[in-house]
Amino acid sequence: AVAREALRTRVPVVLIHLVSSRGADGDEPGLRAWYTEAEGLAGVVLNSEVEAAVAREAANVLTSGHPRIVMVGTDGTDATRRDPVYVRFFLDVVIATPRLLIVGAGHIAQPLAEISSVLGFETIVVDERADFANRDRFPTANDVLARPIEAFLEDFVVDDRTFVVLVTRAHRFDEVALRLLLGSPVPYIGMIGSRRRVRVVYKNLLDEGFIPEQFERVFAPIGLDIGAKTPAEIALSISAEL
Repeated sequence: AVAREALRTRVPVVLIHLVSSRGADGDEPGLRAWYTEAEGLAGVVLNSEVEAAVAREAANVLTSGHPRIVMVGTDGTDATRRDPVYVRFFLDVVIATPRLLIVGAGHIAQPLAEISSVLGFETIVVDERADFANRDRFPTANDVLARPIEAFLEDFVVDDRTFVVLVTRAHRFDEVALRLLLGSPVPYIGMIGSRRRVRVVYKNLLDEGFIPEQFERVFAPIGLDIGAKTPAEIALSISAEL
């Protein structure tokens, strides 16, 4: 239930499983507690010293995204299998699937949605044009939405595992999207377009009061420089950059 809730809310959690113990009054192996950044440790591990040590390790696991085994003494210090008393825990991290939000449903969006689905992204496509944003053109995407871009982004909750690609048909749509995304926690915003188009968008937003540092997560022109020409090649260069 804890893992399902973490996936539903997209709030990462570390599950703390008791694996084994020696010389300690541990219960049967199994899930004993869980850890989130906002709420800290929930559940009963053994005692306050062990809980403090496990919470520290859980915070490290949450940051790295990699599960690990930890062994501690009943006083909360590090332990090994040679010690007469120890408790052994497995810290497993549950992190929501990374999402790729493709804004614009044109000719580059199609192969990009296919590649991102293969790579394991939860893929979402949005465009105000229903004849472009539809299931026939994006059969592998998780969601295809025919909605005005600004209205969609005002409602859509992004997080630090949401990657955004702007492949709209005009720079005014890029400006609308960037205006709503620059202050968000998304780690990547890729924007299609010529260098001139990018400069125009940046200048307009800077004139509105945005600061240069806010553009550090924006990759424009988008994609790795692999000499891409076709929509499929451009989609591949974007995927590689992601």
